[in-house]
Amino acid sequence: MIEGRHYAAATMIGARKRQEDAWSVRPVSDDGSDEELLLVAVADGLGGMPAGDRASRITIRSFVGSYALIPEPPAERLRFALANANGEVARAIEADPSLRGMGTTLVAALFFRDRFRWLSVGDSFIFHWRAGDLERVNPLHTYGRELDARAARGEISAMHAALHPERAAITSAVMGLPLDDVAEGAVDLADGDVVVLASDGIETLSDNEIAASCGDQRSAGASRIAEAILRRIEQRATPWQDNATVVVVCTPSATDQARELVP
Repeated sequence: MIEGRHYAAATMIGARKRQEDAWSVRPVSDDGSDEELLLVAVADGLGGMPAGDRASRITIRSFVGSYALIPEPPAERLRFALANANGEVARAIEADPSLRGMGTTLVAALFFRDRFRWLSVGDSFIFHWRAGDLERVNPLHTYGRELDARAARGEISAMHAALHPERAAITSAVMGLPLDDVAEGAVDLADGDVVVLASDGIETLSDNEIAASCGDQRSAGASRIAEAILRRIEQRATPWQDNATVVVVCTPSATDQARELVP
């Protein structure tokens, strides 16, 4: 537990031949106060491209490793750490041209006592669960998002948008190229909230199933929630199941805090 928060990570390879997800959970200090923060990041290497596993590992290592060295306020370091990671991917490709085209998604969150600041590139997920309700925090950088916007404007039909063969194509990723589309924001936290960062392998489940895993296991803690989510995916036994990684962070409920005070 870090600053009263429970966290856990779980991952599975699914039906793929290699694991292209990478993740990190690291306590970090706030130079301006005595608060200990929690930095969480999940990366999912692009499938069908060269060395997706290497891209995700480089990105996580550089993003998390450079964070503490950046002379900026904690929340503002996320964008600089992303730039460092993107630069490391570019340098790896320059050193080995056979890696050209490799890339990865990235979702990251910096947890304070009462809020978290997030950053997102690609189609990995950040979910926020509170009292039974699940919210998708970050927009997905996919062509489907653009298609849906065009359908809303009446430029194409909703059916055309839903059935487009390139709907899942990623429109922004960490590939060592200029990053023109990065989403970021902040979310307030309340006692008992659950936050889940996940690669897109979690799409096997509906939002209701993810919410049920959070709600059913909330009192048992983050590790049980992470296990429950992956168990649901495994039970589905989808023959094309992608790698799936989840990092779960729980804020303490009043019951949790009372339990911790008992000697």
